[in-house]
Amino acid sequence: MILRFASEALGKDGRGYRVKTALNGKEALEALGSAPVDLVLTDLKMPVMDGYELLSHMSSRHRDIPVIVMTGYGSPEIARQLESKGIRHYIEKPFELQTLKGKIDDVFSAGSKGYIHGFTLANFLQAVEVEEKTITLRITSRGRIGYLHLHRGALVDADTEEFKGEPAALEILCWDDPQIEMQGLRSKKRTIHSGLIQILLEASRRKDEAGALPPSSEHQLRQAIFQAEAHRFKDAQKSLAVFLKENPRSPKGWLWYSRIIANVKSIEASLSNAAKLAPGDPVVMAEMEKLKRVQPDLGEGSIRRCPFCWAPAAAKAARCANCRGHMILHEGFFSAPLEADKEVMEKAIERYTRVIGREINIHAHYYLALAHLNLARWERGLNLFHKTVNLAPDRKALADQLRMLLNHMASVETDAAPAPETPPARAPAEEGARKRVLVVEDSPTTRKVITITLGQQGYEVIEARDGLEALSKLNEGQPHLILLDIVLPKMDGYKILEIIRKNALFKHIPVIMLTSKDSMISKWKGRLAGSTAYLTKPFDPRRLVATVRKHIA
Repeated sequence: MILRFASEALGKDGRGYRVKTALNGKEALEALGSAPVDLVLTDLKMPVMDGYELLSHMSSRHRDIPVIVMTGYGSPEIARQLESKGIRHYIEKPFELQTLKGKIDDVFSAGSKGYIHGFTLANFLQAVEVEEKTITLRITSRGRIGYLHLHRGALVDADTEEFKGEPAALEILCWDDPQIEMQGLRSKKRTIHSGLIQILLEASRRKDEAGALPPSSEHQLRQAIFQAEAHRFKDAQKSLAVFLKENPRSPKGWLWYSRIIANVKSIEASLSNAAKLAPGDPVVMAEMEKLKRVQPDLGEGSIRRCPFCWAPAAAKAARCANCRGHMILHEGFFSAPLEADKEVMEKAIERYTRVIGREINIHAHYYLALAHLNLARWERGLNLFHKTVNLAPDRKALADQLRMLLNHMASVETDAAPAPETPPARAPAEEGARKRVLVVEDSPTTRKVITITLGQQGYEVIEARDGLEALSKLNEGQPHLILLDIVLPKMDGYKILEIIRKNALFKHIPVIMLTSKDSMISKWKGRLAGSTAYLTKPFDPRRLVATVRKHIA
């Protein structure tokens, strides 16, 4: 409905818009590859490939195309997540046509001005300082993107794909042939406390000492970093060994080499080389402090790297001694306090999102899910964990961890002991024989837990958030069973059940009522309205599956 409404309205607007449509992120990428596109208007919740994955792909392939995000879940958290991906425009559904047109006008007008020509970046920053401007500068150079945030002329923050704060500012100022675009200030939190002149002098010194890498070497280094981020460590080691042989005075090369080797003495030697080539470099100093902090926990055995902060860790460690992030989903995850460094997790999320945007990578999906879970973002983590299992259905360890997560999320509303494991997933039935279950539940997290639990057992699941959507889904495709929450917005479960039982087409469908109210009155009222069975939330996934199986073969 929204697709038709927006495309027809914009197509008839008279401003010459030519509108192309897509039903999901995969179709959108195909459209982007087939013809030039000036603006993308996308939802976040989509089948096949959701909006977050589409944005990840666009960040590597179509980074210069502006994006407006449509969302029915508008919140400061979503706005912050979108801003971290460079998305500054979003609109909440439902929206008025004039609001949408105004947002489009804002995007196109912003894109038609603001580029700075004829100034070096250093000179322009000094001019901003003199004028005491409050502004964000978007800097691009050879496929890289960075941001410099200035408040009343002072450089207060900076970020690139890899760094944040002063290290990011120094990296940007060392880029060759930067393109400068002015934008409204995106960040006011101060992370940079050095003066602008001091930062400009340090950047100039680094550039002079390191010397500009030839394009071929710079590409080789970036390729090695991509391999390391994707956990292809053997490939990254080979690439960096070749790079450092040709560029032995690259502190960044030695820094990254220290992050992918599994020998403590070699790590120390690599960091020592980086420190000699870039004395006082804050990133190198932080890496050396990190190694010093975790060394007492390493022991004498083999080591692994923390997938979030790159710190060395004992091979069998479940938690990083540096960032406190859980590196695997284990039984103790749910009982231990979540103490992971938020900034480290956010950077890891950005990193693994970039990897997924470039390639299908099980490691990236797994650690991206874990990073969200370390931040208690249960629904997002569950979604990503489910995708990880689908990418590697033969890996029993991943399937076991998914069931562990489902059991926990199904029981989070009480302090009861963890629910027993769900039955082993049976192979999905043939498409024509799959049983359909309609899940009517307003909690996205509970709905997702039910959907994945039943999907693992071979059922086809149809989701609805409220009564009107449930009745609509009934007409689209008749389910074999309905799981119906009692407490719903606008129209409660009893009213929906009454409507279903009065309809000749649907009255014979088994309906299992879901509720948090464990009282005789609620159960009696549900049976009186015609429910088939009754489940109290939080529920045991094993009991949920058994109840569904009991009523549909």
